[in-house]
This record gives sequence, C-alpha cells and structure tokens, in this order.
Amino acid sequence: MTGGARRVTTPDGVELALHRMRAYRDGRPAVLLAHGAFSNHRLWLHSTDGSGAGGMAHFLGAAGLDVWLADLRHHGESAREPRRGAWTFEDWVLQDTPTLVARVREETDGAPLAWIGHSAGGAAGLCWLARVAAAAPLRAIVTLGTPGPRRLGPVRRTLAAATMAMSRALGQFPARALRFGNEDEAAEIIAEWMEWNVRGAWRGTDGFDYFAGLAALNIPYLGVAGGADWIFAPAKACQQVVDRVGATRKALAVEPGLTHRGLVLSPRARLACWPNIVAWLKETL
Repeated sequence: MTGGARRVTTPDGVELALHRMRAYRDGRPAVLLAHGAFSNHRLWLHSTDGSGAGGMAHFLGAAGLDVWLADLRHHGESAREPRRGAWTFEDWVLQDTPTLVARVREETDGAPLAWIGHSAGGAAGLCWLARVAAAAPLRAIVTLGTPGPRRLGPVRRTLAAATMAMSRALGQFPARALRFGNEDEAAEIIAEWMEWNVRGAWRGTDGFDYFAGLAALNIPYLGVAGGADWIFAPAKACQQVVDRVGATRKALAVEPGLTHRGLVLSPRARLACWPNIVAWLKETL
C-alpha cells in the first residue's frame, strides 16, 4: 500500500478513506474495489490460504492493474455514523460512489477505470451507474455476489426481513457477534438495502427505480456468482441483474463450489474465478 489512506470528502461532508496498492504514472487500467456490508477494504487483502500470496487485490495488482480500495462510510478507516439512523444505503450510491470514482480518475489522469464490488458494494456501483447512464466515467463494472431484487423465495425473504427488524431495533446490525463479518453495520444502511430487496424494487427516496434504470447502463458488465451461494446471492438472483442491464456486452460467470464470501476469500477463487475476471478486464479496459 502506498503510504497512508487518502482522505476524500463527500458532498454531504463525510470523510472517506481511499487506499492504493502502488503508485503508477503510466496510464495503465485501474480498478476500484468496493466491499459490501459487514466488511471493509481489508476484505480484498486477506491471504486466502495462509501462503502470504495475498488476496484478490494483490492478484489484480500482479496482473498489471492499478488497484484502489475503498472504505465506504461507517467502514474501515472512514467516518462512523454520527447518530443512529443518520445514513442509508442510498448514501453509498449517491454520495460515496461518485466521490471515490472522481478521486481515482483525478489521480490516474483519466486512465480506464472499472468498478469491482462485492455484494452490496456491487449494487452501489450499479445503482449509481443507473443514475448517470451514458455519462458514466467508468469503462466497465464487475460485481461478485450481487443479486437482483425479484423472487427472493421464503428463506431469503425471511432472512432479509429479520435483518431489517434487528437492525432498526438495535440501531445497528451485530455482524461481529453473529459472525457475518468483521464490522457491525449501521442500521439504515443495511435495513434500506434489505428493504429494497424485500419489496422487489430498488427504489430511491425520490422514487427513482434503480433496477429499472439498469436498462440504460451501456458499459460492459460482468456479474459473478458463487455456485455454492444458496442464500445471499444465488446464481438465478445474479442473473436478474445481468438480464436487466442494457449493455450489449454483458455476462454472468458462475464459479462452481464458491460461497458468497468465497468469491473473494476462498483459495479456490485464485484458480479460476480471479483469473477469469482478469482476462475479462484485459479484454475490456
């Protein structure tokens, strides 16, 4: 990592941390990695097998990409929620995402840039792109384990509703105690994201339908699903997003044997999942 975290400030005054694996000045393609709920930028740095080879961020860097890692609000080294219920998932979409993208583009002199998001981090990038459509300053987007909101089924619907209720009752979602991840989630960030999915529509506070808006997305899109992810983002749910995106170049890659977090953390991801993403990026950027 190059020095300490960069500090960037969103339009609503929240300080975010942005990290860079290594500084380059040669215009090489860049990737901006965004974690999902219950996590932070370190998700991408973990060694998958204890060998010291590093995580997905190191793998992408070794493939010649300029790798950036974000801490979204209330995560990692970014600012924490000042009061209960102050921030929502839509703040990730409308405030954090464009701020982080603008800073990376500024420091890379406009080099080709792809957003890579895990789970809700992928959804944040997609929703922002649905808003800006043809004006998107990205060359591509990759999501890992990002499901669409339709046809949740009884198990997923029950879990999402329980997450909403628990978060609002406690003022946060106790992810660490439940071993869902290494960071507790701000109540309305996770509750709003769950509510969008329970309702079957990603609808903003102003009525904008983000899911329908994906039809206007015209940059290349790669969705990645874990073949062993039966709860959080099954392949059929990820296919919903691919089907909705309007881009001509789009695809869903289903990685056998990988769970939701395994797409980023499993040793098996290094064998096929990550190489497939790198190959797609090199063809695209």
